[in-house]
Parts: sequence; C-alpha cells; structure tokens
Amino acid sequence: MDHPFNYLFHILTIFVGGSLLFLIGFFPVSRNLTVGNDYGNSTLSLLDKTLPEPSFKHERVILMLIDAWRWDFANQTNMPYSYGSACNHINIKVNVPTVTMPRLKSITTGTVSNFIDIVLNLGHTEKLADSILHRTRAKGKNIVFSGDRTWVQLFPELFLRQKPNIDSFFVNDFYEGDKNITANVREELSLKDWHLMILHYLGLDHIGHVEGSHSNKIFEKLHEMDDVIKYIATSSEFKNTVLLVTGDHGMRNGGSHGGSDKEELHVPLMLFSDKCTKRNCTIDYNQIDMTPTLAVLLGVDIPFSSVGCLISEFIEDLSKEEQLYYYYKNALHLIEKFRRKYSLSQIKAQGYSDYYFWLTEAEMEHKHFLESNFTSFLSYEKAKKNYIRLSKNISKLLSDSSVKYDNDLIFISLVLTTTTAVHLITKVLFGTKDNFNKKWQQFSSGRLFLSIVAGLAINCIAHFLEFIYSRHFIYSAVLTVPIAISIYLAIEICLLVVQILIPMSYDRKCYFKLTIPWMLFAFFIFHTFSLVSSSLIEEEHQTWYYLTPTIMIYLTAQNVYYGIRKMWKLENNLVILASELWQMRYVIVAMLAIVFCRRLNQTGDKWRHLEDIGDILSREHNQHYLLIAFVCALIFLLWSLKKYNTPLQMVTCSIALVCVFLYREWSKSSATVVLLVFWLSVCVTAFVRYRNIFWKPKHYGYGVKSNLVDLLGSNLTISLLISALLHKPHNVVLLPALLLCLESSYYLCDNLHLYNRKLYNRCYVLVYKAVMTIFLGNMFYFFQGNSNSLSTIDINPGYIGLSSYNPFVVGAMITFNTYCAPINAFLYLVWHMFVTQKSSLPLRQEKEQVSNAQLLESTEEDLYLVISLFTATTVMPVAVYWLLLMGFRYHLFIYSVFAPKAFYECFRILVFYLNFIVTNLYFRLFQ
Repeated sequence: MDHPFNYLFHILTIFVGGSLLFLIGFFPVSRNLTVGNDYGNSTLSLLDKTLPEPSFKHERVILMLIDAWRWDFANQTNMPYSYGSACNHINIKVNVPTVTMPRLKSITTGTVSNFIDIVLNLGHTEKLADSILHRTRAKGKNIVFSGDRTWVQLFPELFLRQKPNIDSFFVNDFYEGDKNITANVREELSLKDWHLMILHYLGLDHIGHVEGSHSNKIFEKLHEMDDVIKYIATSSEFKNTVLLVTGDHGMRNGGSHGGSDKEELHVPLMLFSDKCTKRNCTIDYNQIDMTPTLAVLLGVDIPFSSVGCLISEFIEDLSKEEQLYYYYKNALHLIEKFRRKYSLSQIKAQGYSDYYFWLTEAEMEHKHFLESNFTSFLSYEKAKKNYIRLSKNISKLLSDSSVKYDNDLIFISLVLTTTTAVHLITKVLFGTKDNFNKKWQQFSSGRLFLSIVAGLAINCIAHFLEFIYSRHFIYSAVLTVPIAISIYLAIEICLLVVQILIPMSYDRKCYFKLTIPWMLFAFFIFHTFSLVSSSLIEEEHQTWYYLTPTIMIYLTAQNVYYGIRKMWKLENNLVILASELWQMRYVIVAMLAIVFCRRLNQTGDKWRHLEDIGDILSREHNQHYLLIAFVCALIFLLWSLKKYNTPLQMVTCSIALVCVFLYREWSKSSATVVLLVFWLSVCVTAFVRYRNIFWKPKHYGYGVKSNLVDLLGSNLTISLLISALLHKPHNVVLLPALLLCLESSYYLCDNLHLYNRKLYNRCYVLVYKAVMTIFLGNMFYFFQGNSNSLSTIDINPGYIGLSSYNPFVVGAMITFNTYCAPINAFLYLVWHMFVTQKSSLPLRQEKEQVSNAQLLESTEEDLYLVISLFTATTVMPVAVYWLLLMGFRYHLFIYSVFAPKAFYECFRILVFYLNFIVTNLYFRLFQ
C-alpha cells in the first residue's frame, strides 16, 4: 500500500505548492511602497518654479482611529458631542479587504493595498519605506503613538514615544487597552515636543467580534469614544491643533469585517479644530485621499506612492491662494505619476490627452489669479475646478491600475496545477487488465532527467526571448523546478492517452475502472462551473443545500423502489415492509435534521438579513430555550460517540462535554479550571486507546487492523469533542447531525449493493460514499454560518482559554473550527471504511474461503480507491478555479468576490493536505 499513497502524497504536495505559487503571483506583496524620488515641480508647469510655499500649518495634528467605526455609528444618539461639534463630517469609502493592516497602509501611503495583506494582517507585518509618517520625520517633526501594535510593526523607528497595546489581537479585551490609550492622551496633551499624535482604539472592534454589532456594549463604547473626543477638543491644550477622527474599516451586521458589505466599506471622517467654520456634508471620498490631506495639515511633502486627491472641505478655511497652491501640488504629483506609468502612445490610444488640457487650463487660470493680486474669483473657481477634476480622474485611473500580477509565476503555476489535476484524474479513472494500476506510481529516472533538461532549455529560451522577466539567477533557477515537474507529468499524461487510443497489446489497453453515477458526475460538473458566476460564489451555500439533499432523496427513492420489489417477491409482505421502514428511520431523521440545520445560520449575501434560529436563540428572553437546545445537542453528541469508544472512554467523553456546557454557561472566572478539566479528559480519552498500542504486546494480521480501527475512532472522538468546545452553543447540534447524515447515506449506498450487486457493484458504492462525504462536509460547512466572504470567519474560537495573543494557537483553532465539518467527514469516512471491512471479515472468510492477507489487500484497495477519488474530487474544482480566476482578473468583483474565494479554496486544499498526511501517517505506523 506504500506506493499508491506515496503517489497521492507527492501529487498533493505538488498541487499545494503550485496553488501557493499562483497566490503569490496573483496577489504579490505591493512593490509601490518603496522610497522614490520627489517630483518637485513638473516640467509641464506654466507657473513659476519658485512659487512660494504658504505659511499655513497647524502646530499639532491628532489622528484618532476607532477600529470598526462604521458610518451609521456616528449619529446624534450614539455620539452627541462629536456629531454636533465636528467642523466637518464626511463619508470615507475604504477598499477591500476591510481589515486593519491594509487600511493603515492606505491611510499613511495613499495607495490601494494588495489583497495579500489580509494574510500579513494576521502575522508578520512588513515595514514601510515611505509614508506620511516618514515625510513628517523628514521635516524634523516628532510623532507619538498609542494603540494597536500594528503601527509599531509598520513604523518601528519613527515614534518619539510609543505605547502599543501588546495584546491587540486579544478580542476579549473590551476596555483595558482603550483605558490605557486615554490615560496616555492625558499625559501627551500637556507635552509640547510632538507634532503628530496617533491614537488607535480597538475596543469597538473587539466587542463586535465577540458579541455582535447589536450588543449594548457597542453603544456604551461609542459613548466612551465620544467622551474621549470631547476631552481632547475641549482641552486647554487643544489650541492651534487639528483632530481627525475616523475608522480603519466598518463593521458588518453581526460584528465581523473583511468583506465588501456597505457597512464595512463606509466610515466617517470628522475634523475638529478651534479655527474652523462648522459644515457637514455627505460627499464621498476615498480612504487614500486622507494621505495628501494629512500632508497639507502637517505641512509636509506628499508621499511618493500616494495616488489620493485632496479633501476639499478640509482646506476651505485657507485663503484662496493657499488652496490653489495645494491643489496645484497634488495635481502635479499625480500627473507626474501618470506620465511615468503611461507612454505617449498609450495616452493617445486610450483617450487620456484631456488630462494635459485640464492641467494647462488650470495653470493658466491659476497664473491669472496670482497676477490679479488674488481678486479674480472666476479664475480661482476655474483653476480649482480643473485641478480637482484632473486629480480625481488620475487618482481613480492609478488606483484601478495599481494591481501588478506576476505573470511568470501565474503561468507556470497554472500549468503545474492543471497538469497535476489532470494526471490525478486520469490515474484515478483509468486502469489496465494486467494490473497496471499498481505500477503507474513507479518513478522513472530517465523521464525525470529528460524533464529537467527540457525545463532548463525552456527556461533559458523564455528568458532570452523575454517571455520571463529576469530578476536574478536564483529566481530563474527556482522556476526550473515547477517547469520540469509539469513536463514530467505532461509526458505521463501523453503516454496514457496513447495507451488509450493505440494500446501496445490488449492486456495493456486502458479502460474506465470506476463506475461513475451519472447524477454525481452531473452535479460535480455543475458545481465546478458554477464558480464562473460571482452570484453563485456569493450564494454557494445554495448550491450545496440543493445538490446534497437531492442526492440523498434520490438514494432513498432507489431504496424504496427495490424494497417494494423485494416485498412483492417474498412472503410476509407486511413484515418485510415494516422491517424496511424501521431500517429507514435514521434516514428520515437525517432528512429532518438537514431541514432544521439549514435554518440555524443565514449565510451568503442575498438572505443574510433574514432572521435565523441562531438570532432567535441569542436574544435575552430566549436564553432558556438556547440552554435546552445546547443540553440536548450535547446529549445527542454523547450518544453518537458510543460506537467509537469503550465504557471508560465514554466516561471521559461525558466529563469533557459537561466541561463544554460549564464553560459556556458558568462565570468566566471559573473558565480556566473548566478548560483544564476538559483538556485532561480529552487526553485521557486518547490515552486509553494509545495505551493498547504502545504498552500491550504487538499483534499481527487482523489484530493490527483492529488496533487501527480503534485509533481512528478515538481520533474522530477527539476531533468532535474539540469541535463542540469551539462551536457556538446553537451550532453544537451540527456535529451529531453530520454523523447521522453520513451514516444514513452510507446505509443507503450499502443497501443498494445488497439489493442488486450487478448494477450497484462495490466500486459504484465506494464512489457514492466518497462523493457523498464531500457533499455533506461542504453542506455542513455552510450550515455553520460560513460563506465565501472573509467577514464571516468566526475568530472567537481562537481565543478560548488564552490570556494573550498567540498567532499559531489562534490560527490553528480558527482554522479547525471553520473547517471542522470537512475534517470530521473525512475522518468518519476513513473510520467507516475500516470498520465495514472488519465487520465483514468473518462472513467473507466463511463464504469465499479467502485468507487474511487477501482480505487485508481488499481493504487497502478499497481504501486507496476512496481516498484517491476523494483527493481528485477535491483537487479538480480548485484547479479549474485558478484558471477561471486568471480569466476574471479584471472583473468588477475580483477583490470583493473572486479573491476571497481564492483564499478559501487554498485553505481548503491545505486543510485536506494536512488531514491526508496525518491519516497516511497512521496507516504507516499502526498497520
């Protein structure tokens, strides 16, 4: 069995590596955040190059960020002082992804952050080389900071004083971190040695993640923030100071963020000053527009990478001369970036010549205004209008074209993943009569040598013809590896095609070795190509909600049909009918469970606003119903675990589930002790089975298989117990419901085999079980409330039992909770394959007169068939999606719909890869 699973391991490793290469090429880390040359005055300018800089500047600027502060939170009820006293109150639109780190980059650099920043936000954060903070320090001005430590990671050496929140990612901290920031504000206001103070409050965001956007604590936190703003703006030290208050991103209904809902994309921006005329407006600006505006307020140069334009309302208190100067500088900065990006031929071909006309006209009117001794109001208006029009158009153009794809990596990774997926599919589907299926995993050193030589040649020719951009030698050498692997796999695919079309002999002719049910094939193709539609990606749960129950109903109908035929052929019809109906009781319960679980959590975009069971049970007056449902779900889960565990293990499982109940319902002060008992119970549950392997005499033959069955059952039990701890109380019922649906679907498949072995042979049943496992795992994944939007990721499970932020533990717990349905479904499938063979061994030995060795080999073949088909069915849609994503790279919804789905697909294949490795390791160690 080593060879087949070695092949699957290697092919999965190659595919995972190719997928990661694709993401690196499709979402490269931004390259436009490096230091560049200051442009100064453009050679296009008709104005005097010695145009004097206005003397206007504020002594100090305070930038206050309220994390997850969305537009509708800033109203008269929630924040009365801020709403009534702000000089300006405008709407800011942020870009996707709506998470902190890319949003900070947009505010400080004026660039549209790349989507890969969603990954950097959770761990390592790169240092920025140029920003509004760098420009401030270059002018000799000091900066102080307090709040989210992401700022310190982005700007590690720029602050005169810094007091970061060490546990910024610790979402259970609602108040302590914010109180420390406010205390620091009181100290800093009295000091005179700083020019820019940055405050980043996190409490509002944490409350949203833990308790949702409608929690009473949300409104308490908004009042607290209003009091902080009032304290700063009314302080005696606020003279000649500007306070800007905004949010890095919004908060969707439910409390999370990361997606593209309007509640996440719109945040308020308020300006407070002792020298302003109060005016409110509803004009929309982009978040990147804050960068040049901050540069004006601070009296510093605009960062090199900025593509934002000025917020007009924030400089209207300046003189007309000063306003035109800053409009002119911003327009000159953008036109120079535009000229460097586009050649003259591109400008003419794409109709951008008007930009130069607008600039020339604006400069002429600007010059006339200056020559009129600042009295020509008409010239001022014309110059201002053309500067703003020019800036907004170029800003939008540069923002939309800021995506830089690494086409070399994308093309190579697409070839690698496609050939890998096709190779896997062909090997799973085709076989030969001379038992060739046991030989095609063999490694061919000659073919590998030929592939390496061909890969080197292709790489060199591509670089010579400039098809591949030459960065450095190591990069070129590394590219040879995926090229050579792709060639090796392509050669094998070609040889297989030749063997199908022109076989060397009859025995070596390839044929379909799997019986693929037409319904499964049609549904699989439908789901794969449904990924072409952005709407079907947003509402993918509807696809699984339709396909999976349809297959189960189809299987049930087939069973009923053959049951009726059996009843009419035999005597005692009523007895047989009653027996068949009694056997189908679990199928009926499973169908009812699917209907109930469907209503637990609304997901997707179209119906997410509708009320679901989770919303109803979360209300305060329904807490007793939630308690009853929680207890029933735990009892149901405990009852489901009895088939995998000994009586001693059932005791420890009972203790663990009691701890889950106590953790959710008792005071958090006792949480540490409860969780300690829980983890001890889980460890004892595992120890009971592992003790039999390591401390008892070793067995051989069937005894080893029995040990493996016990260990697989124990691992499934541990996975379910941990899932129960991480799940929200109303979602715990999903765990036993998943087991019930899997068991029912497997029963229906086995029953068909018993009714008609010729039509529904062993291969047919195994294919149905593998595909049904995938379908049920995906359906329950969406039952949990997940979607293809990053905003639905539940981060609370990552912090259960933690007193501080640990990125590895948090990441592992969030991932496990998110993908627990596919993980548990796969573990159940593997356990079921072994336990089914184990139960049939004595009967098959008696009837078929086969040896233990033959039975073990049969089990291994069945298991390999199921896992290889499971792997192919998991890999193929991802490979197709990479091709679709490349085709849709300029789609309107590429960042709001297709890009988040890409991260989900990559994570899904990574989770399966790790699950496969662990399972394969057990086969090697314990069989």
